[in-house]
Amino acid sequence: MEQANSGKYKFICFTDTGKALMARLSGEDGLKVDSLKDWTRDNFEQGNVLVFIGAMGIAVRAIAPFCKDKTKDPAVIVIDEKGTFVIPVLSGHIGGGVEAAKEIASKIGAVPVITTATDVNNEFAVDVFAKSNGLGISDMKKAKEFSMTLLAGHETEFIVTPNKPERDALCLIPKCTVIGMGCRKGKSVDELYEFLNEVLNKKSIDIRSVKALVSADKKKDEEGLIELSNRLGVPFITYSSDVLMQQEGEFEHSDLVMEVTGSDNVCERSVCAYGCHTIIQKKTKKDGMTLAIGMVAVQIKG
Repeated sequence: MEQANSGKYKFICFTDTGKALMARLSGEDGLKVDSLKDWTRDNFEQGNVLVFIGAMGIAVRAIAPFCKDKTKDPAVIVIDEKGTFVIPVLSGHIGGGVEAAKEIASKIGAVPVITTATDVNNEFAVDVFAKSNGLGISDMKKAKEFSMTLLAGHETEFIVTPNKPERDALCLIPKCTVIGMGCRKGKSVDELYEFLNEVLNKKSIDIRSVKALVSADKKKDEEGLIELSNRLGVPFITYSSDVLMQQEGEFEHSDLVMEVTGSDNVCERSVCAYGCHTIIQKKTKKDGMTLAIGMVAVQIKG
């Protein structure tokens, strides 16, 4: 049992014939693997594309304990050791398994075996569309119903919006919301997260649309803000006081904030510094925290 890597692809093989194919695909000599379970777990957690060269049953048994959520599980592909067929067995759309299988198959002259219903029937796949445009899916059950409706020959629709829908519809959520925050030193991530949720809910904005958390350079080491960006899974970007004060517009002035940070307004000015031309929530305060919300444009490709 040996492994090899090639970019996002993590290969494992079980026979000498499989090893030759693995070397052909990866350009590497194989390294021994002591534990299939450990190899599978580690690569699952890292979000790699797992490629098993060997029997389908081995792959299925190996990944079974780690499969949790189709929106988060990585792509898993099986190739027979002679390189005749390439089969995506997990996360074909959101994880990119179908696309990866076709790419691998083209390299070795194999047949990609695609079994997902929308691909087989040449129908629009909403999860593929969402992934290619960096959109979140509001409800996977609704996404499945959407595909089933198309497969049944009926028309249906979805909405692309950062807002929580007022009607029962499938929503695709763009990453377009920029959160500008300032806070008193020592504010916990839980306090900041609760404040953010409260404001987003009032504006009916889905938290999954958050693209970035921004602030002043004076806050670049603020533990609560760093932890908040990690919890949201978005970058935490800070700007110098000079950059903040160069922003054009009407901002609420604070002498205290000016004295502490060198900028009279952190949250609104940092949102503008990020590139937001629209501020949909001006500076709002709570218990030593300030917050503003901006929006950036989103381009959707068909």
